[in-house]
Amino acid sequence: MQAILFLAFVLLVYFLIRMILNIIIEAREKTQSTSSHPAEPLDSQLMVRCAHCGVHLPQSEAYFDGTHTYCSEGHLKSGPKFNPNEAAESNQAKTQETES
Repeated sequence: MQAILFLAFVLLVYFLIRMILNIIIEAREKTQSTSSHPAEPLDSQLMVRCAHCGVHLPQSEAYFDGTHTYCSEGHLKSGPKFNPNEAAESNQAKTQETES
């Protein structure tokens, strides 16, 4: 009889502890879910390349002359200069010089 009462007591303590832990876990999940998501979702923007220096920037911040996009008014006035093929070739030449 004592073994049955002891077993019932152990089961009661187990379920009480489990119930308390579930309440704590649910409370943490609620606070984390509200704090981890910003109030306003960030909008993704189209990225464009500056025709003068090659830097990438959001389209909303770029200057446009009708055919090319630029990162600043100075580069807009200077006109297009950047050629991605030349940049790749110069990087390869630099790599070959450092390997020699």
